[in-house]
Amino acid sequence: MYRRDYIMSQIEFMVSVMQQVSGLAREKRYQAAVSLIDESLDKLFGLNGTLITRLFGREPLGELTFGEDADLSQAKLIAAAALLKEAGEIQAEQGAEHESFQSYMTALELLLTALLSHDNSPLPEYAPEVEEMTEVLADWHLPAHLNKLLLRYYHKLGQLDKAENLLFEMVEEEPDDDAILKLGITFYTFILEKNDVYLELGNLPREEAEASLAELLTLQDSKQK
Repeated sequence: MYRRDYIMSQIEFMVSVMQQVSGLAREKRYQAAVSLIDESLDKLFGLNGTLITRLFGREPLGELTFGEDADLSQAKLIAAAALLKEAGEIQAEQGAEHESFQSYMTALELLLTALLSHDNSPLPEYAPEVEEMTEVLADWHLPAHLNKLLLRYYHKLGQLDKAENLLFEMVEEEPDDDAILKLGITFYTFILEKNDVYLELGNLPREEAEASLAELLTLQDSKQK
């Protein structure tokens, strides 16, 4: 009961905050909007937006809710992702591209971390869309740890074609990274144990998956010689 009440109050709080932030942004009161975002993040984690984005790439951001109940953790991570997405939009409006990129990347990691442990129940209305955020970040180079989370997310959703495209982008960007090759081999080995219907629904026919696995195994063999 306590957890459900807390989550409901959290959702109500976030709906109010997002409405206020959107209103301030429309009025171009950017500093006030960013201050509200920072205050809200501080209530969630005891850290403002700048400090949270500085943690990006240094440690898993899921650690921000370490030790908390899974439902509470997910609620906080989704709320933080929504707030940092708003911060990214405001920073982009102000021409602060680097800061915007950092906010969006941090928001995406928080969101993916929450979704990967989510039970597929309905998300709050303010939850960002992964597809929307990846489109915004399409022209930027994403770090390997974020791409790995994204790969796991596509795999979880059964979007095997998207997982494959991302995997080969990672291989092309980091051809000497043995961990990425092993990840890819594990991915194909796992999905090829599934039936053809599963593969077809994921837009990745068995023949294509087998060919991709063979390609990765060949790359691995060539590196070991």
